[in-house]
Amino acid sequence: MTTKSRWNDRWVCIGGGTAGFGFQLAQAFARHGANVAVVGRDLERGDTAVEALRKIGSGTFLRFGVDLADEQAIEGSEWKAWLASVNLDTAIAAAGKSDRGFLNQLSREDLELLMRANVYSSLGFSKATEASLQRAKGTLVHIASLAGIVAAPGMGGYSIAKHALVAMSRQMRSELAGTGIRVLLVCPGPIRRELTESGRYDDLVHDRNLPESLKKPAGGANLKAIDPKWLCERIISSIESQRKELVVPYKVQWLASLAGLWPGFLDYMLSKKREPT
Repeated sequence: MTTKSRWNDRWVCIGGGTAGFGFQLAQAFARHGANVAVVGRDLERGDTAVEALRKIGSGTFLRFGVDLADEQAIEGSEWKAWLASVNLDTAIAAAGKSDRGFLNQLSREDLELLMRANVYSSLGFSKATEASLQRAKGTLVHIASLAGIVAAPGMGGYSIAKHALVAMSRQMRSELAGTGIRVLLVCPGPIRRELTESGRYDDLVHDRNLPESLKKPAGGANLKAIDPKWLCERIISSIESQRKELVVPYKVQWLASLAGLWPGFLDYMLSKKREPT
């Protein structure tokens, strides 16, 4: 059932909205009555996502196939042409890729793939949606991670990429001030996933001979997995209240702040919160 709200008839575009948490966000906005466009590389997956959204909401739902990390592909895409015709209330960069491993195992190629998935895609998406957002005085949302503000061991190149995404979002917020576009940075902890995704790190842990604890969400850190539906609603309410940053759980933001004053403090806390291997 669609909830009557301020989102009725407003356009929301989600990069990486055909699967994972991006698709969870698409469903949440559909329930709130928004028109939703999802963007991903796989058109077949996009068709499946749109079909599911039509069963949830009464708005208009579209899908576009484009590699958001490829700016040339964006320029010649059907999606870019569509953006010129609409005023976006909200654009959410939700595409990303996780990792496990130690830095002495990280190759330049591995890091390049992670930067492409987590940073280049968000930058391409943000630049492409800017004019449409400006016309509507809308909100640009970047879905980062706690790994973007806390560097824990064993996360491979993921923390490097997410730290870069956090910096990009904060710089963009400063540069877009005065344009009418608001920027919201979201840094969530591990998000609860479907049972079919429970073994998503098994191969990496096996191939790289990593500790078993790194198979777990947040690499084994003592953090409770977040209910994705609850998080979607927190993000929507943060957009509505024009919040600048959302960190979940909030206590990690305090830990990161303390680490700036006492650099060894966070290292100590992380070591205490991890299970012995």
